[in-house]
Amino acid sequence: MALTRRGLLAGVAALAGAPRPVLARPYDDVIKTGTISFAVYAENQPWSWREGAEPKGIDVEIGLGIAEGLGVTPSFLVRQAGEKVDDDLRVNVWRGDIVERIVADVMLHVPYDRVLETNAEARAVLFNPYFGEEIAVVYDTAVLPEVSTFARFVYKPIAVEVDTVSDFFLSNAFGGRLHPSIRRGRILVEAVQLFIDGEAPAFMGTRAQCEWAAKLAGSRTTALPQPPMPGILRPSWPIAMAVKEDSRDLGYAIGDIVEAMRAQGKLDEICARHGVTYRMPDLA
Repeated sequence: MALTRRGLLAGVAALAGAPRPVLARPYDDVIKTGTISFAVYAENQPWSWREGAEPKGIDVEIGLGIAEGLGVTPSFLVRQAGEKVDDDLRVNVWRGDIVERIVADVMLHVPYDRVLETNAEARAVLFNPYFGEEIAVVYDTAVLPEVSTFARFVYKPIAVEVDTVSDFFLSNAFGGRLHPSIRRGRILVEAVQLFIDGEAPAFMGTRAQCEWAAKLAGSRTTALPQPPMPGILRPSWPIAMAVKEDSRDLGYAIGDIVEAMRAQGKLDEICARHGVTYRMPDLA
């Protein structure tokens, strides 16, 4: 069972400096060379994006913390999401892109799925769920008194990133009656900007995206409910990491470092800098 990603064409962004073929490596090789590479998603605010040539976001800061814990120098591959998570695992972890064949030592922000985890074809190991994500809505309370149901958007606009779970839900809710109210952004920042500019008094996405949008809204009063969403099979899910199947020892070492970061409150601090509340993953 493959998990669906945003409907964007898969692409690549080069590592800083001249690209060259790179192989995902076990723990001893990472320590010996003194370097570690992370794959993160492009246009995935507040988790990861590029600001000029510099990678930014929660996942990037977590990667920096992991590298510090290992005592090595980090670098980041910032890549567009593919159609499916197993496609992303193939490109980012065990085979590489079709041009340079570049892979990372670790991939961050992988939706955790036990079927995917045990899929032998993936040649990647999912490990260390580190955040609990869910679908939510952020809205301007000066325009909308409450949002207890999506029926509120029969007559009020709501912004969403195109081809996401949220977009599919809104397109099909109430027999398609919300269609005239949907305001789509080609990428996440465009959808959030529709909310910030007041073209839509609400935005639907992941809770982290909604909290980030609320932070960008500044002094506006916002609320973040999670109205009933019939038809969404997975309204919440854990976010994990992935390494190549022969790099399990690297995964174990990283898991220990991230657990220490969690215990020391560093994950809370990293998330808070981006307006996000850290949430433990629910693995039930």
